[in-house]
Amino acid sequence: MNKQTPASRRYRSGEAAKLARMPAATLRIWEQRYSVISPPTSASGQRLYSDEDVHRLRLLKALVGRGHAIGSIARLEEPALEALLESPVRDTGAVAPEPGDAETSIVAVGLGSVTLKGHVTKRFDSVDALLEKGEPVRAHGLIVRVASLHAETVERIAEAAAHIDASAVMVVFPFGTRQAVELAALQGMTLKKRPDALLHTDELLAEFSASLQQRNPDGSLHRGLWLRSQRRFDDATLARIVHLSTTIACECPRHLSELVMQLSAFERYSDECLSCSPADALLHRYLGDTANRAVRMFEDALAEVARQEGWDVTEPPTLPS
Repeated sequence: MNKQTPASRRYRSGEAAKLARMPAATLRIWEQRYSVISPPTSASGQRLYSDEDVHRLRLLKALVGRGHAIGSIARLEEPALEALLESPVRDTGAVAPEPGDAETSIVAVGLGSVTLKGHVTKRFDSVDALLEKGEPVRAHGLIVRVASLHAETVERIAEAAAHIDASAVMVVFPFGTRQAVELAALQGMTLKKRPDALLHTDELLAEFSASLQQRNPDGSLHRGLWLRSQRRFDDATLARIVHLSTTIACECPRHLSELVMQLSAFERYSDECLSCSPADALLHRYLGDTANRAVRMFEDALAEVARQEGWDVTEPPTLPS
């Protein structure tokens, strides 16, 4: 399952997690509890992951996102995982937000014994407890109360938001560093400085739920900074469009295609950059997320150009004779 060639590239755990689009904490838990992968280690004891390992992690993450319990798929070989991914989505009973729900689903962390009713779908005592949850949990929003806010705390909350596919996050705290507050704002989190949060949990939950409903009046799931879009056009399709654009007077298709390629490359570059601190990691996450959003916008523009030109970009464009 993990046969490697001597020349294959190796990644440290943080790099592998970024490439697999998953929190590093989730990777550690999956390895420790479920033995999903067994990479070799360096002389200093660091785990070294290959491209094949990263591909396996992406398959597992995609399947967990579709409702499969990690414990039931952890030991499957890649062909079995790929076959599962191609099969129809099954109903596993996992908590997941549905467009049009009367109540917006929210995961609450650190708010004490808040009652599971109305908006709240799940509650956890800590962010670590949420990240260690084996079964899939998804929700529109994540509200977290912490005793103090530091850069490391913001990084963990961002991991938790990605873990449950939350589109919005509210962080409630009594004290915090200026750097942590700025980083949280950069990640798109809503901040509430409330030393008396445990006395006003219902008020905070109602406010957060209302903000989600106002953001999504039609019930649709807003894609937050942590929820990246898949590419609409792969590089091969973009290359065909580039060659096609040389046969017409307008160069817009070529320029749009090149911008998508460059922005996609920058997104990958941001994800693979080594981070020296939680603040550095959050900045690179933000840069990658921003590049992903830009890719989506330019791909939408390219799709509209293709529609106006009458091209079927799902198939190789036919060059005029």
